[in-house]
Amino acid sequence: MPSSALFRSALLPALVSLPFAVHAQFAGAKAVPNDLKVGFNAISIDDAKKWLGFLAGPECEGRGTGQPGFQKAADFVAGKFKEFGLKPIGDKGTYFQNVPFYRFRVDPKESFLAVGAGGSKIMSSGKFDVSTGGGDVDVMAPVVFVRAKGKGAIPEGVDLKGKIAVIFYEGGRMSNELRRSMFRSGASATLTVEGKVPEASWSVRRGKLEDFKPSERTPTGTISTEAAKSLMKSLEVEEDFATKELAEDGSTSANGTKDVRLVAKTIKEDVGVPNVVGLLEGSDPKMKDEVVAIGAHLDHLGKQGDTIWYGADDDGSGSTALLCVAKAFSLNPVRPKRSVLFMAFCGEEMGLLGSAYYAANPIIPLDKTQCLMQMDMVGRDSFDAQNGDQNRIDKVDENKDTMRLVGSKRISQEYDDIIQDENKYIGFKFKYDAEDVYTRSDHYNFARNGVPIAFQFCGFTPDYHQPTDTVDKINFLKLTNAAKLCYLTLNRVGNMDGKLKRDGSDEKH
Repeated sequence: MPSSALFRSALLPALVSLPFAVHAQFAGAKAVPNDLKVGFNAISIDDAKKWLGFLAGPECEGRGTGQPGFQKAADFVAGKFKEFGLKPIGDKGTYFQNVPFYRFRVDPKESFLAVGAGGSKIMSSGKFDVSTGGGDVDVMAPVVFVRAKGKGAIPEGVDLKGKIAVIFYEGGRMSNELRRSMFRSGASATLTVEGKVPEASWSVRRGKLEDFKPSERTPTGTISTEAAKSLMKSLEVEEDFATKELAEDGSTSANGTKDVRLVAKTIKEDVGVPNVVGLLEGSDPKMKDEVVAIGAHLDHLGKQGDTIWYGADDDGSGSTALLCVAKAFSLNPVRPKRSVLFMAFCGEEMGLLGSAYYAANPIIPLDKTQCLMQMDMVGRDSFDAQNGDQNRIDKVDENKDTMRLVGSKRISQEYDDIIQDENKYIGFKFKYDAEDVYTRSDHYNFARNGVPIAFQFCGFTPDYHQPTDTVDKINFLKLTNAAKLCYLTLNRVGNMDGKLKRDGSDEKH
């Protein structure tokens, strides 16, 4: 592997000589300052296609946390960090910060659903999964089937207390309204109907495995669509319950005719999975102990059986953009005064667990972290209605140059102002209508600790969390321009004489 100096010297002449038109921005963008142009022009669609092709290809098998494909992706990113001359700041001089996890698997031999106390088993685990906080489950209760659409909550008058709730939710991730109403319902257990049933649930480990004490929270989990329909049939629920038309933001329910026994025996395992971390040292001896940071989550939903959830946009696109930014900074002859911190997190899909671990165990103190730009889903053009907002749907051909900025004004208005100003070199049309996802990516664990954040986010698509989230659907011009905006913004903040003003604003856009 060539050294950083050799890497830069070999590519500088070629990058400088390339015509500017090759490095396209959007319409109306201004020319980039000369002292940043080498790094800016190093961000290329060809690199992005090659790197994302690997990360979201069959070899990485969907990059599921704790699965072999994730480690392949982590090794790939670490190799690129080394190639770009980043300093390894992880454990024992590596690029890896090991995150200690508990993994809870439902024992397939001892877990099942059955009709009645002594009734025959109607399905075994694999068709359903239950997360219990590590304890075993043995619940006998009536079943209530609930369908909710848009912002729908549990229908008024439906009593879930002491019952097993099977929730059909239409509209991507479950709305906050429905989630809250489920938690308040007093149900003995809740199973959300999903196309993919996870193989395990996860939590960040604290202490030793033998010290673990299961939580007393309500058992929650997932059940496959096929299994839910089979359960409906066993409980004599009308066949069209899961498919009949609902009103906008509507919800409905149906009661099963018999009690069901839900048994889930939990296997606890001690597993380590890495965040991938690297540092480009700043040029100012007095300021290089401070950092500007870029984050993306390397994990996705992984592989189950013969099906791979590739995660090209979520978040292969952000991880690829992170690599593009790393290459840009490593090649540019003029470095920012502050250092640049690169973080590719594990465990985001399990609940922002990798970034939560970093925030609790920061390699660079959080009070030395001047800002973070999160890159999560930066490669698609359409926005499919999520979270119940049926009026917020963009047409693909009208969304090719848009990017949603999330959270950029909440802690530091100045940070948002800088992003807006640097965008004159890119030409994005920013939208501020996605604040409902503010808590749903890794930046949130930094924002909670007062670090100014901005989250670049292209929006949801019908392929979100589906095996169809594939590389062929990525807009690589958008992806690379998101990387260029990050490069320019972090360079700007990295050279500021003072710190970003933290005004603590919490505006809703």
